[in-house]
Parts: sequence; structure tokens; C-alpha cells
Amino acid sequence: MKYFRPLTKSMIKKLQDCRAKELNGNGEACRMDEMNYAVAPLYKRGLIETKKLLVNNKDLMVVFVTEAGIEFLKNLND
Repeated sequence: MKYFRPLTKSMIKKLQDCRAKELNGNGEACRMDEMNYAVAPLYKRGLIETKKLLVNNKDLMVVFVTEAGIEFLKNLND
């Protein structure tokens, strides 16, 4: 397993915000521009994944929290 520095508070907040959007239930997804600097560190750790969606005839890259990310967030609360 690779060594990674601990996540910063702002990266954790971005992950929590993205998960909250997913759970909101209105079909809204996190966009790459909302995650900006946090995408690479979270992606490298396997906490988020990206996928391409077609929205208003435009390809849009969205971010979703993986199972590992969900577990990470659950462990924060314990």
C-alpha cells in the first residue's frame, strides 16, 4: 500500500459535501469544478470515482463517492 499524507480538513469537507449531494435524492451530482484541488488526492486514495454524463447535450464529468469513501466517512464519526 502506498503512503499518503493524511487528508486535510478541507478535503474531508469536500468529500462530505459530495456524499451529502448524493444522499439529497434530487439526482444532483458533484461536478469536477466543485471538487477542484481535492479531486487528485481523493481519487488516488480510491475515495471517489469519476464518470461522464450527458447533460443538456454536453458531456459533463461528475464525481461520486466510492464504497471506500463511504467507509472512510463512517469511520470519521466513530
